[in-house]
Amino acid sequence: MKKILAKLRAQKQQAGGFKNLLFHTALALTFTSGLSYFLGLVRDRTFAVTFGASSELDIYNAAFVIPDFFLALLVTGSLSAAFVPIFSQLDEKERHKALKYTNQIISYGLVILVIACAIFALVLPYFTNFLVPGFDAAKQAEYINVTRLMLLSPILFAISNTFGNALISIKEFMWYGLAPVMYNIGIIIGVFAFAPTYGVFGLVMGTILGAALHLGIRTPSMIRYGWRPNFCLKMSPEIKETIHLMIPRIAQLGMWQILLWWFVRLASQLEEGSVTIYAFARNFQSVPVSLIGIAIALAAFANLSSLAAKKKFSEFSHLVRTKALTVFGLTALAAAALAALSYPVINILLGGGKFDQAAVIATSSLLMVYCLSVPLESVVHLLARSHYALKNTWRPSLIHVSTIALTMFSSAYLLEDFGLFAIPAAFAIGLVLQTSFLVGSLTQLLKAKSS
Repeated sequence: MKKILAKLRAQKQQAGGFKNLLFHTALALTFTSGLSYFLGLVRDRTFAVTFGASSELDIYNAAFVIPDFFLALLVTGSLSAAFVPIFSQLDEKERHKALKYTNQIISYGLVILVIACAIFALVLPYFTNFLVPGFDAAKQAEYINVTRLMLLSPILFAISNTFGNALISIKEFMWYGLAPVMYNIGIIIGVFAFAPTYGVFGLVMGTILGAALHLGIRTPSMIRYGWRPNFCLKMSPEIKETIHLMIPRIAQLGMWQILLWWFVRLASQLEEGSVTIYAFARNFQSVPVSLIGIAIALAAFANLSSLAAKKKFSEFSHLVRTKALTVFGLTALAAAALAALSYPVINILLGGGKFDQAAVIATSSLLMVYCLSVPLESVVHLLARSHYALKNTWRPSLIHVSTIALTMFSSAYLLEDFGLFAIPAAFAIGLVLQTSFLVGSLTQLLKAKSS
C-alpha cells in the first residue's frame, strides 16, 4: 500500500498537481474507461436478464452494424488519425484557427452523414437478406425498422467525436472519457424507462438518448476552450491534408466494420441467440483492451505527435517501446485472469432471468477463446497511433486491410467445424499477423526518419 501511495504521489508531482493528474493524464482515461465498462456491464446484465439470448436482442445487436459503419468510415475513426496532429499543430500557433478547423470538420461530417444515412434508410430493404441471411422474414422486417431509427445516432456522434479528438489534443482526458459513461447511462435508462412499453424500440430510444448525452458532456469543455458553432464548408489546406490522411484510414476502418458485420452475418446463420452471445463475449473481451491498451495509446498519441513534430525520433522510438511493453504485459495478465474467471464472471454478471445456464456456458466458453486476442489487439492500437503521429496512415491501413481479409476467410473456413468459436479464433490469427507487420513497418519508418 505504501508503494502504491508513493507512486501516486510521484505521479501527482510529475503531472503538476492532483487536478492535472486526475484530468490530464492517462489516469483519467483509465478511470473513465473503468466507469464506462462498469456501466456497460450493468447494461449487459439488464439486457441479459430482461431479454435473454433472444431474437429481439439479436436484432438490436445486428442493427448497430450499419450506423457504426457509416460513423467510423466517414467521420470518427478515419478522422482521428488526421485530426489530432493537424489540430495540435494549429493550436500551438493560433487557437482560433484550430477551432475553425474543428467547425469545418463538423460541417463536412454532418453533410456527408445525413446524405449517406438517408439514402441507406431508403434502400435497406433491398440488402437485408444479404446483411442478415439467417433472420426469417419477421425478424428481417423488424431489423429494417430498428436500423432506420439507429441511423439517427451517427449524426450526434459526428459532432461529439470531433469534439473528442479536440479534447485529446488539448489533453482534456476526463471530459473526453466521460462521454462513453453518459452513453451507457442513456442506454440503461432506455432499458428501464422505454423497453417495458416499446420492447426493442425502447432500447433504440435509449441508445439515441445516450448519443445525445455523449455529445452533451463534451460540449461545455469545448465552449470553455473557445469553440462556437459555425457552419463552414470552406476547402482549406487543412481540410485537403485531412482528406489525404483519411483516405487510407477510410479503407482500414471500412474493412474493420465489414469484419464486424461479417461476424454478425456468420453468427446469424447459427442457432438463435448466437449474435447476442457473440456480442456479449466481445464486450467482455474489450474491457482490458479499452481500460489498458486504448487508454495508454490515446494518452501516448498526443506525446508521440508532439515528439514527431519536433523531429525527436530517438525519444519517439523509446516511448513506443516502453509503452508497448507496458501494454502487452498488463493486458496479457488481464487476459489470463479474465479467461480463468470467465464462467463465474459471466454467471454472476449476466446469469439469471431469461439468460439461462446454457447461455452462460456458451458465452463464457467463447470469451475464453477471445482472451487470446486481448494483448495483441491492445498493442495494435499503440502501434497504429505511432504511425499516425508520424503522419503515415497508408502503412497501417494496408496492413489492417490485408489481415482482415485473411481473418474473414479463416473464420468462414472454420465455421462449419467450430461453429461460433471460429470467430474469436480467426480474430486472434489475424491480430498475430497484424502486430508483426506493424512492428516491422514502424521500425523501418523510424530508421528512415532518423537517417
